[in-house]
Amino acid sequence: MAISSTIKEELAQRPDVVALACMDTRSGLVLGMEVRDEGERDNVEFATVSATQLCAAPPSDDDVEEPVDESFVVSQRWVHAYARVPSDRDLVLLGMAPGNANVALFRDWLKHVAERVGPDR
Repeated sequence: MAISSTIKEELAQRPDVVALACMDTRSGLVLGMEVRDEGERDNVEFATVSATQLCAAPPSDDDVEEPVDESFVVSQRWVHAYARVPSDRDLVLLGMAPGNANVALFRDWLKHVAERVGPDR
């Protein structure tokens, strides 16, 4: 399924989620983004382009960053969850929800979305 349509579909099913986006960490391009509140678009874009750094483990002794499957950042205002697309590990999804969101449920849902994105991009 196409990235944009998957993101749009999944966001429509979760009124508690503020935004969904997908970034290609290899090219640095944002491949799709849906935001409920256009006033938050800048915050979502910034969080999305942060995926490259937030979905990599710190460099090892040989200065190589290893990709990680998921990551999240929680503040009082927002929860940013990141999940790599299993079928294309260069793609990372960002989900953004209010700070009072259930982090465990939010992360599980984002992993489900990541499984739907991929082969048909």
